[in-house]
Amino acid sequence: MCSVEATDDRPVTLVLGLGNPILGDDGVGWRVAEEVERRLDADKQLERLVGPVEVDRLAVGGLAIMERLVGHQRAVLIDAVLDGRPPGTIAVGTLAETDGRLTGHLDSAHDATLSAALEVGAALGARLPETLSLVTVSTRRVSDFDEFMSGEVAAAVVPAADEVMALLRRPAEVCA
Repeated sequence: MCSVEATDDRPVTLVLGLGNPILGDDGVGWRVAEEVERRLDADKQLERLVGPVEVDRLAVGGLAIMERLVGHQRAVLIDAVLDGRPPGTIAVGTLAETDGRLTGHLDSAHDATLSAALEVGAALGARLPETLSLVTVSTRRVSDFDEFMSGEVAAAVVPAADEVMALLRRPAEVCA
């Protein structure tokens, strides 16, 4: 089951920034993804180490995210989180560790939660990532129409991109 090969000509790893860039701090996932994409363009050596990496951005919920993950071995999702911590706080973990504190992209009242969508996808035989990591940035405002993020959240973009790059540099699972 473990492999470092992409399927269907898809890259091994998907970095997915979530949010809406016209809703203030909710756009932090997109901004971090843009920073990661810029770094990957400048660091071609990383791809030789970890295999192909694709960067994308979405403003949708569980089922659409699950569909986007199909065919990738591993994925890193980046999103804003409403967790009561100071704005700009960065956390790295797994979906189970988020405890439903996300802003709506991974858990949405209008869609299946990402956890439920992943269960459905697996039951239907979809090839989903073996490794799914989350990088979240704490915020307090995700529904203000604004192209600009608060200062604390904007200051977290580069350090959050550092965390994503560190995750990408970790060796992929290899099974005998």
